[in-house]
Amino acid sequence: MLMIRPSDYQRGVAVEPALHPECAWYSRRACVMLAGHVDRYNPCGGSPLNRCADPRCRCRFWTSTEDNDATQGREGKPAEAWYEAWIRFDDYRVFTVPADESGPAATGIALRRVPLLRLRKVRDPAPDGRDTEWMDILAKIVAARKLWNNLALGEFADNNPWLPTDPASSTAPSRR
Repeated sequence: MLMIRPSDYQRGVAVEPALHPECAWYSRRACVMLAGHVDRYNPCGGSPLNRCADPRCRCRFWTSTEDNDATQGREGKPAEAWYEAWIRFDDYRVFTVPADESGPAATGIALRRVPLLRLRKVRDPAPDGRDTEWMDILAKIVAARKLWNNLALGEFADNNPWLPTDPASSTAPSRR
């Protein structure tokens, strides 16, 4: 499962790491951005990190948000809408999108030409944020496709003369 913004989908890369569904459930409640408790990104880009002098301490692996190219350009901007996107495990592929006018280079999970199994809005954008109606429509299309596939593959398909009897067939039988 991925947490994506409309801008991530447009660029074709999910910059946030993939989550197990139970971790996503927790994140939707614990993360102030996903939970909708804040309407703007942090204007400072993160708090300073205090690393200790002990060379064995794991704090030496901490990175600041300034080192994270994926967060550059968000500082102080209105919060975007966030969506929960489900893709097949086989479609998880690490990908780097080059820098362009829409943002800096970013590495994450590729989204281009990857079918979405489910797309659900997690939070609305900030009142002064970008319009995300097109992404909401995409979520409805994904939901309708899932519903249709479930109907076609379930018990309903056994008694439905409009559905092909052969799963490989692309045409429906004529009505009796």
